[in-house]
Amino acid sequence: MRAARFALPALLLAACGGPVAVELEPVSLRFGGRGQSGLLHATPRAKGGKPVPDARCAWSSSDPAVATVTARGNDATISSVGPGSATIACTIGGLLASAPVQVRVVARIALEQAAASIELRDERQPFAVKVKVFDDQAAPVTGRMVLTRCDDEEVCRGDTRGQLWPVGAGAANATVDVEGIKATLPVTVKDLRVDSKPRLVKKDYMEELEREARLREAREAREAEAAATAPAK
Repeated sequence: MRAARFALPALLLAACGGPVAVELEPVSLRFGGRGQSGLLHATPRAKGGKPVPDARCAWSSSDPAVATVTARGNDATISSVGPGSATIACTIGGLLASAPVQVRVVARIALEQAAASIELRDERQPFAVKVKVFDDQAAPVTGRMVLTRCDDEEVCRGDTRGQLWPVGAGAANATVDVEGIKATLPVTVKDLRVDSKPRLVKKDYMEELEREARLREAREAREAEAAATAPAK
């Protein structure tokens, strides 16, 4: 009886030139974190494949704790909420089309060094924190922003590139943060500057460090390009 109740509206739609099938594009969605979004478009088709633009979807999510759907006609915005799997469905009469959605979030990070020993020299160089990132399925994840912060900014300061910058001699603890998952890294800074009058830390210290990093990266890129184009001896 239930199958008959679902089939009858579809038969009536088809008899009136309505859709007999619904296509979703893309056929699936995958998100790598919370708060991301993607688009789904539904195309109802009549017998013979002709689109039926006046037929409208009723959209739904099988698990709003994983993904939610906000729709306007046959276009839907899917937003990731939490880890897991869900199904986004478009219903038109007795027709149903669905797309699976997977959401993976950062669940664990592992630091590749037990501690950071940084040398403060006249030309400041950052210490790159090496960290492995894993999602909720224990699969490795790449391309995530690594934030660093020192609890004593008279010793070191962090940035948004997964680096630690030496400021003065001493010891501190650095927090490494990848999308809310954190780890602590002990830091020791040795002052090996030759300059008898080291520059004072200014308010725009981090901006100055960023400028120095960009200049250094540009110089290294030019040197690499020159080496690559130099004629072989």
